[in-house]
Amino acid sequence: MIENMEQILERVATLPRLPDASVRLVEVLNNPNSTIVEIVDTIRYDQAITAEVLRLCNSASMGLSRTVTSLDDAVAYLGTAKVLQLVMAAHTRTMLGRAQEGYGLPPGSLWAHSVAVALTGQTFARRLGLSERGVMFTAGLLHDVGKVVLNEYVASEYAEIARLVFSDGLTFLEAEQQVLGFTHPEIGGRIAERWDLPAPITRAIRYHHEPDELASPDSIVDAIHLADAICLLMGVGLGHDGLMYRACPNAMERHGLTEGDLETIGADVVVELKPIMRVFAAD
Repeated sequence: MIENMEQILERVATLPRLPDASVRLVEVLNNPNSTIVEIVDTIRYDQAITAEVLRLCNSASMGLSRTVTSLDDAVAYLGTAKVLQLVMAAHTRTMLGRAQEGYGLPPGSLWAHSVAVALTGQTFARRLGLSERGVMFTAGLLHDVGKVVLNEYVASEYAEIARLVFSDGLTFLEAEQQVLGFTHPEIGGRIAERWDLPAPITRAIRYHHEPDELASPDSIVDAIHLADAICLLMGVGLGHDGLMYRACPNAMERHGLTEGDLETIGADVVVELKPIMRVFAAD
């Protein structure tokens, strides 16, 4: 029997939430007046984050010529954007790294897809002149967090969802709504609210498949929506639902993007994704 949304959301307590230091880091990086000292101070007192950043920085895959012994060195050698990527990717891998059988995703696939969307979102931020690159990266990483909670319910109802997709021509999202009564972006948005994530991140998670449902266009939501579409187009994190979404033409038109632009951005991101995957594969 399918539970209602509130019953399902009670399971959120079992998910490892983002450390407070990670959330603060996003906020600090989005302040154009932040200094390197402020950025380092945001995470230096979280021993787990500090240890993880230094371990990843010193992995063979990073190829640094000397050992990094402090967060100050890490920021100096890698830059604030790369440090943010390592921090956030590390702290979502446990949550997103498990297999999601209901969506046909093997272990690590959802996490790899999420990292790719985060990187693509940052590419859009640069292209569109947006300053919220930390928010964009985090929103990309967490855009599919609702799948983690809904996974077992999609698995148990997958036959009916698949029938609606392949026989009736519905998108996977439309089929989720019809069979379950809610969708993974809805669940994801509610999770983000319970975690007290910044409003732009919550909004991007909730509407990443339906940017036109907002009362007024939101560039961050548009960027995450298109980033998700690009990564699926490039085959990063394809599951049962991977080819069953329709990109929003209005979102492309709002930002003057063509299909060729999306393919170019996707190819660039696949190249950018490889070194990050190598760093974590060395664990």
